[in-house]
Amino acid sequence: MQEYDSPLIFLSYANTDQERVIPFYDKLESEGFNIWIDCRNIKPGQNWDFEIKRAFEKSSFVIVFLSKNSINRRGYVQRELKMALDKLNEKLIDDICIIPIVLDDDITIPDQLKSIQCINASNPQCISLVIESLTYQIGKLQIETQKFQQEEKFSWDFTNKEEEWDGLPGYEVELQFINFKSERYPNISEIGDYIRGDLLKSLYSFKRSKFDQDPECFNYGQEKFWRTDTYDAHCGDPYVKGKILTVQYAIHWYGASAAHPNLEFQTYSFVIEPLVYISSLEDLFFDKENAFIQIQTYVREQLKKIQISDSSDDQGYSLDPEWIDRGTKEWSDFSAYIFREEKIEFLFAPYQVAGYACGAQFSEIPYSLIIPFMKPEFLSALEIENLKYQFDNL
Repeated sequence: MQEYDSPLIFLSYANTDQERVIPFYDKLESEGFNIWIDCRNIKPGQNWDFEIKRAFEKSSFVIVFLSKNSINRRGYVQRELKMALDKLNEKLIDDICIIPIVLDDDITIPDQLKSIQCINASNPQCISLVIESLTYQIGKLQIETQKFQQEEKFSWDFTNKEEEWDGLPGYEVELQFINFKSERYPNISEIGDYIRGDLLKSLYSFKRSKFDQDPECFNYGQEKFWRTDTYDAHCGDPYVKGKILTVQYAIHWYGASAAHPNLEFQTYSFVIEPLVYISSLEDLFFDKENAFIQIQTYVREQLKKIQISDSSDDQGYSLDPEWIDRGTKEWSDFSAYIFREEKIEFLFAPYQVAGYACGAQFSEIPYSLIIPFMKPEFLSALEIENLKYQFDNL
């Protein structure tokens, strides 16, 4: 079992700029930063698309290298930039999530990045400025986490379990465990125990492949990655709303010989005191039928307004309404959710409410729309009784 390293920093660049980017990687790595770049971190035979996506998802920072090669053509850099901007929207306004480095001084900065301070590679202090920005933001994140842990009277850390086995098929599993401790809430460590046990079920399902080998479909002459089931489950810091704590996992997996990788979401929510596991969103409501109608209707309306940008033109397209309806038919379709400050956020994996190419989708519903159907104990746990009072006095 290993502890997780410092925040991961993802380098995004055009392949033709590799020689100009590698010195940045080497310098930052020598300074002790946890850096990820495809040409150094992807092993021979691995699916590069899968590895890039799961590394990006784990990253706290993205350094985007801008050049004539990267901004004047459509491709993976544009996809990574969009994903980075989406991550930026989840951060506080003064958090540094994206650091753009301009390799060619005569390029036009993309509109999406004009509000972010860029650093010119031609500046003799370029690398020093990058190190300064990263050091400041990492320190800020650590201080904010420590402050939050002190206020909430509990703390957490992460450990990492990795296991692989070469077979026909083989498996490669990486699981991140979150561990809680608190003097105020002595039973809170059970949250980590519960999640660890649930994640280990996945590992043991892969272990079963040792008894289910398939030499008719796989052989040792194939690339190892092609005949390996890959599974990566990792989480971030927990979300706390009132007395309810939620841990969100992103699960990247790639089945041996599959056409492409995929992504799933798993969330775990608990009332901290008394310690109670919320097994389903349905548990929150005494009027389950009307609560579901309200959630389903509101979420479907939101999803049908989403516009997906198309790399072949600038018009984009909407999600398929029938696909949305199929993916939001039952309570189980709303199994991945996070209790935010003013709303519940829903996470939908690729294929659930749209095609794989559209990626994951997200929606939300304000507490104010569902409080009439909620059990009083959850109104109290979420500390939204005032909304109930306002509703009753309309």
